[in-house]
Amino acid sequence: MDVYQIKYFLAIAEMGGFTKAAEHLFVSQPSLSAGIKKLEQELGVTLFERGGRRAILTPAGKHFLEKAKTILDEYQSAMRELKGFQTKETLKIGALRTIRITELSGLIGGFRAKYPNMSIELCDGNIEELRRWLQEGEIDLAVSVLGSCVDSKTSLPLFEQRRLLAVAKTHPLAQRETVSLAELDGLPYIERINCEMWGESQNLFESQGINLHTVYKADHEEWVISLVIAGLGVAIMPEWQGIPEIAYIPITNLNLVRTVGLIWRMRQESELVSVFRNFATTYNWYKGSALKSSSLPQRVIVVMK
Repeated sequence: MDVYQIKYFLAIAEMGGFTKAAEHLFVSQPSLSAGIKKLEQELGVTLFERGGRRAILTPAGKHFLEKAKTILDEYQSAMRELKGFQTKETLKIGALRTIRITELSGLIGGFRAKYPNMSIELCDGNIEELRRWLQEGEIDLAVSVLGSCVDSKTSLPLFEQRRLLAVAKTHPLAQRETVSLAELDGLPYIERINCEMWGESQNLFESQGINLHTVYKADHEEWVISLVIAGLGVAIMPEWQGIPEIAYIPITNLNLVRTVGLIWRMRQESELVSVFRNFATTYNWYKGSALKSSSLPQRVIVVMK
């Protein structure tokens, strides 16, 4: 059974005759008759009573009529969807490993809810990897830490975070209002390797003669958080909301702050990049929801990579 046979059948049923149906479909009447004859042979029934200038549906033809309409509707719907796949673009986003997946999934989830047809690939890396991937065109955008010199043409600040000492709520330091670096000497410590301030922290400890008792090295934020909650060590890390099991304590005489934002390539003119940038500016990183609505075009499935 071919789609053209279904179209022939429906046209004859609607027009009431082979001649009018052939004219409507811009095909010859012999071609139309041959198509219907082949369809009847495949179905094993006669669909029309032929006689005079009209073609009347047989009982079998009447039964097949609604099914033929459904078949054609499903076929046309599938064709529209497949055409969509041909035109869909994919937005490739790189994320810094020291940003919580909880926050990122909230952002992506909110974006999907607003633009359900957009395709996204998400991968994580350190700062050097993200910059290289951007330069090589492997990703379109990066959610990363911005340096002190922010270029508005290629970056967009989203939020700031204090870097504090993170300890479990059951830790002896948990009730302190502040803590000095010297008090970390000999404490079980969790190193956040490949983070943006790893080298800076090492130099700071060494300059003050502090010997860290490193018990674990991790480059994913979720691992560090879980280890701190378990009481296996302390860590200097960004302050994250919604983690009641952790106490964040300011470090005396240290004002450590990082700015998280979006980075993209120079002359990046993709519409998808612009749509995502604009959405990210409305997203409430502390409540996991959009702050305000946007009238951006809804053109864009999210495929997690």
